[in-house]
Amino acid sequence: MLNVVCGDRDTGRALTAHPAVALIAVTGSVRAGREIAAAAAAGLKRVHLELGGNAPVIVHEDVDVEPTAAALAEVAYYNAGQDCTAPTRLLVHRRIHDVFLAAFAAAAGRPRTGTDFGPLDNAAQLTSVQALLDRLPAHAEIVTGGGRPAGPGFFHEPTVVAGVRQDDEIVREEIFGPVATVQPFADEAEALHLANGVRFGLAASVWTTDHDRAMRATRALHTGIVWVNTHGTTVSEMPHGGVKHSGYGSDLSLSGLLDYTQAKHVML
Repeated sequence: MLNVVCGDRDTGRALTAHPAVALIAVTGSVRAGREIAAAAAAGLKRVHLELGGNAPVIVHEDVDVEPTAAALAEVAYYNAGQDCTAPTRLLVHRRIHDVFLAAFAAAAGRPRTGTDFGPLDNAAQLTSVQALLDRLPAHAEIVTGGGRPAGPGFFHEPTVVAGVRQDDEIVREEIFGPVATVQPFADEAEALHLANGVRFGLAASVWTTDHDRAMRATRALHTGIVWVNTHGTTVSEMPHGGVKHSGYGSDLSLSGLLDYTQAKHVML
């Protein structure tokens, strides 16, 4: 049986406290996850948290720049960036950084409307995204986009920001909008350090033609999902979940199904 109950925070609190509820699965902010986990603890209830992220993308110098930039722009701005696994932090080898940035910005700036790129969900989220851009430090540069297009609706231009630093707000926090940052790195170790250097750990991808380097990255990245030479692909038989402040528990796969079951030991 599926029962859909619509409501706000008070509705969520009532469901969390109800004695018939044994597990609470949350997709939301870190703050919401903390509040619900604390409320669930009072009833010793299990909790499954999917709390978002700001997925790093490591682009090594051996890639074919144009198709890689185009592929990443397609997924970065899908659904106006409103996806917890959206590639928002592009870490690009300094040897190809400038040419990649130009190609990615060109792909991001192409006109895109319709079912794949629509408005932000609500006025509050539109305001949040624009405020984040308005607070950019002086060393950051908006390469393309950066504002609202003319006309009605909660639309925001696909935006590329370069010149950012690791401790910048736009690098460390989830954006949940059509904005991506581009940072250079010098070597593999620095790329992994930058990728892992935030509180989130939902998803990441690595782009390279070197199989061994790709496998090293999959082991070293502190995320629940790692893609190689693709990003955002999901299949029902593979788990979808994060680590660190992205939460715990899995959607999809046998792991996800088992979250909703209770093991029982029966001996005859």
